[in-house]
Amino acid sequence: MTTEANLENECSRLKERVHQLETCYKITSLLNSELNLAHLLDSIMNIAKTVMKADACSLLLTDAETGELVFQIALSEVGDKIMTMNRLKLGQGIAGTVAKSGKAVLVEDAYTHPQFNPDYDRKTGFRTGSLLCSPLKARDAVIGVCQVIHGKDRQKTFRSSDLELFQMFCDSAALAIQNARVHQILMENQRLEKDMEFAKSVQESFLPASPPKSVSFVFAGKTVPARVVGGDYYDFIPFDDHTMGIVLGDVSGKGVPAALQMARLMSDFRYISQNDPSPVRVLSEVNRIMCRRSQRGMFTTILYLLLDMRSKTFRMANGGHHPLLIWSTDGTVREQGQASGPPLGIMPDQTYREESIPLNPGDLVVVYTDGVTEPKNRSHEEFGTGGLTRLIREHANSPGDLIRALEQSIRDFTENAPQFDDLTCVAFKAL
Repeated sequence: MTTEANLENECSRLKERVHQLETCYKITSLLNSELNLAHLLDSIMNIAKTVMKADACSLLLTDAETGELVFQIALSEVGDKIMTMNRLKLGQGIAGTVAKSGKAVLVEDAYTHPQFNPDYDRKTGFRTGSLLCSPLKARDAVIGVCQVIHGKDRQKTFRSSDLELFQMFCDSAALAIQNARVHQILMENQRLEKDMEFAKSVQESFLPASPPKSVSFVFAGKTVPARVVGGDYYDFIPFDDHTMGIVLGDVSGKGVPAALQMARLMSDFRYISQNDPSPVRVLSEVNRIMCRRSQRGMFTTILYLLLDMRSKTFRMANGGHHPLLIWSTDGTVREQGQASGPPLGIMPDQTYREESIPLNPGDLVVVYTDGVTEPKNRSHEEFGTGGLTRLIREHANSPGDLIRALEQSIRDFTENAPQFDDLTCVAFKAL
């Protein structure tokens, strides 16, 4: 009878083992089909508690910044209390030791283990008995820890076969967690891309849809941000049939912060210039506004021109920007309009000097940001004003052709290297 009883017990144990392995196989498919991380962690805990017939279980994930273990979910009668003790350092307690060593452990009686911390039991009222604790590994890196526990009053002890099964389960769980994390990152990136595309469309709506038309001038302008959005800007501001404001600037920094600053500046320029379009007054007033709301040390260099198309003369003020270039029909290219003050947003009571510059029929004016002159080739040579001047001489007849040639020439010069800075150019020609 004893032999038959032993055989029955062994047969029963083996059947249970087969059932557990079948369940583990099914669980693997189930876990890998769940891509919502919060739902996945909840499923892992519920399944672990059921399959291992445990009284309690918990799951901790590694904080990439601090290296600490952070409780994600705990299932037991006192699970909420456990979650209030939400962090463990590596090497702290049994879970911290497993995370540090990367090796699973079977503990027959937690109170006999040197790393066991009874504070959790004292605070929760739960009495820990036997437990299994396994690292969650993804590509040999420990991303967390999972543990299942028998209550001490149950007087049940996990066996080595349980540890083997639990490790198999944790390997599947770790893979599922990593997949869910990757999916989460991809979804966040997709959302970010959509947001950035929307931001790009909003920024483009602030820029001129097309250059203005005139019987006495030809205009062209373009900006190419280094990222999806940028801080370079230009605008044509019509005041009447023969007066045109032309503004070009470069906000410090790149990306979204610079783009937001750019949008506010363009709005400021349009609003302030309507009362008095004088370049000196507009720059001084916009500078005061920028200094008053200045944040994060942002500033902008600026060129503002007020063009009288009837007299073919423009007045200009320069706030810390490059001088503009003027090509004349005799083939010369000269710089005009040195900065008379610092960039906007630095000194609140700054004044600027105004220049008046007459144009002759055929003269071409080119205004640009440093994204035009500072690109470098593989020899670390800059495109420079020399490269720009050469193109001006080659394409002086058409502002639009000049800007298209400039963009292509810079790509050729840098051999299509990633763009480092926003690139903006405005050109206009007197007829």
